Amino acid sequence: MLKKYHTFRLGHIPTRYVMAFMAFLGYINIFLVRNSINLAIVAMVNYTAVNYNVPIIDNTTKPGLMQCGVHSENFTGKNEDGPFVWSQPIQALISTSFLWGYITTNIPGGRLAEVVGTKYLLTGSMLLTSVLTVLVPPAAYLGWQYLVFIRVLMGIALGPSFPSMHPMIAKWIPPNERSTISALVYGGAELGTVSGLLLTGLIIENIGWEAVFYVEGCFGVVWAVFWLLLVHDNPEEHPRISDKERTYIKTEIAKDAHVSNKALPIPWKSILRSMPFYSILIANIGHNWGFLILLVDLPVYLKTVFGFDIKSNAVILALPYFLSWISTLILCPFADLCKKRKWLSTVAVRKIWTLIGHLGPALCLFVMAGAGCNIQLIIAMLMLSQVVEAGNYGGWLINHIDIAPTFSGTLFGITNGVSMLVSWLGPVVVGFMTDENQTLEAWSAVFIMAGGVLAADSIFFLIFGSGSEQSWNYKAEGENDEVENNPPIVTQENELP
Repeated sequence: MLKKYHTFRLGHIPTRYVMAFMAFLGYINIFLVRNSINLAIVAMVNYTAVNYNVPIIDNTTKPGLMQCGVHSENFTGKNEDGPFVWSQPIQALISTSFLWGYITTNIPGGRLAEVVGTKYLLTGSMLLTSVLTVLVPPAAYLGWQYLVFIRVLMGIALGPSFPSMHPMIAKWIPPNERSTISALVYGGAELGTVSGLLLTGLIIENIGWEAVFYVEGCFGVVWAVFWLLLVHDNPEEHPRISDKERTYIKTEIAKDAHVSNKALPIPWKSILRSMPFYSILIANIGHNWGFLILLVDLPVYLKTVFGFDIKSNAVILALPYFLSWISTLILCPFADLCKKRKWLSTVAVRKIWTLIGHLGPALCLFVMAGAGCNIQLIIAMLMLSQVVEAGNYGGWLINHIDIAPTFSGTLFGITNGVSMLVSWLGPVVVGFMTDENQTLEAWSAVFIMAGGVLAADSIFFLIFGSGSEQSWNYKAEGENDEVENNPPIVTQENELP
């Protein structure tokens, strides 16, 4: 397929894949700087000074080696306390405060990408975030309130990062490649999480927690330079794309849906009456609820219940996300193959892959809730949950483009913004559930809660999800005339009265 249709003037790599690879590297960096705090905070907090009302194994067990304590001689890493006396709710606030800013710029960021393009928007987002990352250590020493403020600003800066990519994918990637390309692009989030955990643990062990933010804050600047040089907002503007590839992209996209290169008025009324839209919204809420609880709270769980040090914590948390990234490279190309060979319809692919990505982790969480101190089973379930979680990339996540490619940035901005507005409460709720109560019983309740949310939202998507382009994607509200280029047949299914 590549040899038949495409050449890249600097080699034989299709230009759209260069764009996808640069976006992949960008998301690695985004999640590197976004999530480092979740592990670094374990090294920043003085757990000896914080009162954790948990059973101690015996009188010889060190502070922090609790109900299912693992003796430190089994591990080579350090297990030292940090300088800050922050309670569990304060730690949760620091970790989740990023989301307070993040939710404010999701919708504007998605719309701005539709109007002015993704290239420069994502560049500015990354550069500003890099500067703020370097300011994290001095803010922490001034007080946790200052650190929260910096994290809020980081959230504002990175709010457009996810919604702005959908409009670029809609213009660059043919429909039968979108599951695969979305897996590559957004898989950077998984690999960024892995890199963040491993790199953070390595830097803390050898240099100190402050260096984490100084080192990682510099990466975004380097990425931004190459992004500006290599990427353009659409095939028409790219100076190095071959005529064959440009024609192929335009032809394949036109077969499936109408994608406008100009900004059309947002059909708010139609969007808010659309059940396919709500199915994506609910799926996004459930995904982020479970994802944030695992990402933010598991480092504390492994330290306070099992007594794992920073190095062991990093490895245990990183491996499941690495397996998730590998899984995306298998599950999502298979989703595209099912569509291309017409084994499954678009809507069937989206629903099946969403069920894999949500019901699978839900079952793993239920098993973890009843695993007790069986750390081997808990780690196995963590790995399996992230392997099947990769189904989301071929399911609800790319479904925004199926139902409305012209407004995919706005839709993703809405669903991602609202989901973060709701799901940031997850880690906060966990903080109150486990504050001075780091016990197996408390954490079992946490896992059951997270699994229940994932199971419920997957059922909602199964009932109301769609794979068809909606009429409001290309036609203004109240408009009856046909629009440019005779758009394809579309549906307006499952609309609220």
